[in-house]
Amino acid sequence: MGDRPILASFYRLKRFSLNLLDFFLPRLCLFCGAAVAESAAVAVCADCEGGIEWVESPVCPCCGLIFPMREGEDRLCGTCRTEPPPFARARAAAVYEGPAAKAVTRFKFGRQMAYLPVMQHWLQGQRCAELVTDADLIVPVPLHPKRLRHRGFNQALLLAGAFPEAKVSLEALARVRHTPPQVGLNPKERRDNVHQAFAVPRPEEVKGKNVLLVDDLYTTGATVRECARVLRRAGAKRVEVLTVARVKHE
Repeated sequence: MGDRPILASFYRLKRFSLNLLDFFLPRLCLFCGAAVAESAAVAVCADCEGGIEWVESPVCPCCGLIFPMREGEDRLCGTCRTEPPPFARARAAAVYEGPAAKAVTRFKFGRQMAYLPVMQHWLQGQRCAELVTDADLIVPVPLHPKRLRHRGFNQALLLAGAFPEAKVSLEALARVRHTPPQVGLNPKERRDNVHQAFAVPRPEEVKGKNVLLVDDLYTTGATVRECARVLRRAGAKRVEVLTVARVKHE
């Protein structure tokens, strides 16, 4: 509870700063530098907006896998049929390609905060916001303190600011083991890398709750699977996953 006033003040200050910049400076597209129409919700021009591939059916309704054949209805993928994940649903706003990939990487690794409101806007789309409506608690995927000091911010926590009216917990889940980055690891190495890397310090905070995990990118799902596993073991009633982008597997 003590974190919520601080977060609310941060988001109010951020919105005020962005509105002030919009007043004095012309809006330019973050991706190509072209002028952006005043009616646009965020600083993305129509051409770059058109270059974003949104995650749409047919997908696996459980893990969110994007099927290479773009015909038919949503259906369970083979993996979810044989090895159901510890979470109930995983959804992403966009495919991790083009502008969406640039936004995630420039924000996460380049510390370019101008992309934050753009990605928050994507998360507010109806397909994603539906998961927020069903959640009792939003839990950003945590960073280990060592990684947090190096990066300076937790991208998942800032992205959770897309839903200022929701209850966000910084303490429901902790990263208790520092691990190497997942980049460059194969699926098995990713699973091994995050095994027992998370813990629930206060199980009473999640017991009986519908928990929504928020992160920037879904690649193989190893991280969110491990997070969901420990949350369910701690008593969470249901765990779902929401990310800005998802890698397309074909």
